[in-house]
Amino acid sequence: MTLPQLPSFVRDRHDLDGYALYRSGGPRDDREPGCVVLVTVDTEDEATARGWVDAVFAALASEPNPHPGGISAAFHIRADGKRVVNYAEWVSAADHEDAVSRTPRGGVGSETADWKRVVEFPGVQHGGFVRYAPLAKVQAEVE
Repeated sequence: MTLPQLPSFVRDRHDLDGYALYRSGGPRDDREPGCVVLVTVDTEDEATARGWVDAVFAALASEPNPHPGGISAAFHIRADGKRVVNYAEWVSAADHEDAVSRTPRGGVGSETADWKRVVEFPGVQHGGFVRYAPLAKVQAEVE
């Protein structure tokens, strides 16, 4: 599968135009990402955005069966506090596809109370995700 290039507002894992990095985790190891997934979530305000990201980190910390294809995640909050973008690195698009197919809700993570809290977090509307080619691969193809 050919993945599209990341949108122009993405400079790198830690730098998205109009967004501030709030929290990040990983990389877990030295694996090269074969896929970047941008996950978007709309929120009522910055406090809700921060609370939701913190809930995701709590769910990740308690995850009984983390998918082996996940490498890292970097959560950015838009300047107005009303959107979160997770820049998630995966070994491959197939790994991410497998991870989201494991639950009826179509998200990563097991069916735990912590993940239920993430899904049902007040003031949050889940916007979905798009898979992209990682920046390193795009830059290598240009050189």
